[in-house]
Amino acid sequence: MATKTINLRDLPEDLVRRAKAYAAFRGLTLKDFVIHAIEEAVQKDVPPRSFVSVLLGGEQRRRRLKGKK
Repeated sequence: MATKTINLRDLPEDLVRRAKAYAAFRGLTLKDFVIHAIEEAVQKDVPPRSFVSVLLGGEQRRRRLKGKK
């Protein structure tokens, strides 16, 4: 499987500390914990149109991409 690199910046220190502790408690690395969390998030039952809207920044962004104002 091909992989991509994601850099996460400006995360609150408390969030990172709690995530590391939770991952360690579960016997995971922080990387594995984040991968698992992302997999769970994208597998939730989200209607495709709503998901696209979130990714593109809402209806206004979709219209601009299509050339409409």
